[in-house]
Amino acid sequence: MNLSLKVGFRFVTATKLRRLSALLSRVRSLTNKYIARLWLEPGRLDKETMDWIPCQELSYRHRSNCLKVALETVSSTRKASRETGKPASLPVIRGAIRLSSLVCKVERGKGVFDYVLKVSGLSSGNPIVIPIRSHKRLNHWLTKPGAELLQGATLSENHACLWIKTIDIEPRTSGDVIGVDVGACKLMSDSDGNHYGREMRELMAVVRRRVHGSKGHQRARQARKRFINRTTKQLPYERLTVIGLEDLRGIKTGKGNRGKRFRKWIAPWVVRQVHHRIEFLAKLNRVQIVSVNARGTSRRCPVCETEAKDSRKGEHFDCVACHHQQDADSVGAINILARTLAVLGSVSSPNLKKTYRNVSV
Repeated sequence: MNLSLKVGFRFVTATKLRRLSALLSRVRSLTNKYIARLWLEPGRLDKETMDWIPCQELSYRHRSNCLKVALETVSSTRKASRETGKPASLPVIRGAIRLSSLVCKVERGKGVFDYVLKVSGLSSGNPIVIPIRSHKRLNHWLTKPGAELLQGATLSENHACLWIKTIDIEPRTSGDVIGVDVGACKLMSDSDGNHYGREMRELMAVVRRRVHGSKGHQRARQARKRFINRTTKQLPYERLTVIGLEDLRGIKTGKGNRGKRFRKWIAPWVVRQVHHRIEFLAKLNRVQIVSVNARGTSRRCPVCETEAKDSRKGEHFDCVACHHQQDADSVGAINILARTLAVLGSVSSPNLKKTYRNVSV
């Protein structure tokens, strides 16, 4: 498993920052030119493709790195388009950009600095040397058995993301299985009846009120991200073997039946960010993730198995057939658990002590 940890450029001189900014500007420009060309016709990581766009300012290694990043960006964009079924637009790199070990080296520092980044500059034989001090999280991961600091980094004008390779850990073999329903009103609800992150609705409203692209909008997004990071840590990973999650791709748009009002309300909901965070923490704690079909999980009664749209009223569930009443998010989590157990080869729910039949996964 590879990790990326952010370190700041607090101790870099203004001259070095100007040199780094000039370099990154040219690297982004060339990479975006390669992306635009590759978007129209296929290419390969070879000299013929590299010579499509002449660039005397950058070295051969820098141009090779730009072409590699462009190829991977175009490939991943088209793959995401196929998986989501949505048309893809031309990707453009504007922020941090990855520099491989060909042009960026990480070395041990001297004196008060723990590491230095040596980045090949615009002039040959004159690298940009960036001093870095380590921090608590970086030291934590580097002390893990088998952890290794990889060469290369993702760089912007004011920070770098260093890469750490760790040993993959085998999933836990004994423990509990739970289903987790990720929502926009309560961030998470599990099949044990617990709810996490009831402030999610208010944080979404703050993001929605801010002008897109403003500093206030950026602060609101950061506050939302910190809230998600804190809340997802509250799941009982230490006693679990499997977490069941819904496959919520396309949830914001549906099949053309989502109104403008709903789309505006749901826009600040970042379900992918929540899922990625849960998956990351689960992997660290040797917990397996199972993705199941999301259709009807909050409308299907966990007692009589009747699925009806009228059973759910907002956050409350009242079955139209047997009148079983419960929190709608808890109902969704229980049904996610049932489908997760079906995927794992079990049909017994530890919550309701009953058998689930005809579970579609």
